Amino acid sequence: MHRLFRDYLRADEAARREWGAFKRRLARSVPDLLDYGQIKAPATEILMIAAERWAAATGWQPPPGRTALRKSPAS
Repeated sequence: MHRLFRDYLRADEAARREWGAFKRRLARSVPDLLDYGQIKAPATEILMIAAERWAAATGWQPPPGRTALRKSPAS
């Protein structure tokens, strides 16, 4: 999910610009971090819908590799 979000914003300049503007306006108007996160969450979901549509239209696939970070075993 995070890679899709990232790649979509990298590919769509207008979406990237609008997302950045939204976050700046939100940060200026909502100084409390908890409130900021709660307000941003639904907007993130809407952006993900657009990202999923973009992925389907372009054939985007997540790059192969690790799906989770693992700690190396203790010595």
